[in-house]
Amino acid sequence: MAALIEFVCTAAHEHRSESSITVEEKAWAYCPAGATDQHQWTRIDPTAIETLRSPAGNGHVHLGAVESQISKVS
Repeated sequence: MAALIEFVCTAAHEHRSESSITVEEKAWAYCPAGATDQHQWTRIDPTAIETLRSPAGNGHVHLGAVESQISKVS
């Protein structure tokens, strides 16, 4: 079984590179813009990366009850 993503970055980054996966609060986190800093993490129901990367409308992501306002600074 593949690891599931529990945080998604909702910051308004300019698209910088391929999407990226990192660790936030001991869980997998996904930034669709590929940014390396200034993230705004939102907790989601554990979701497969394939669902997050699917074309709009195909995958449904459900936001979790807790939102993290932690920003990473390199």
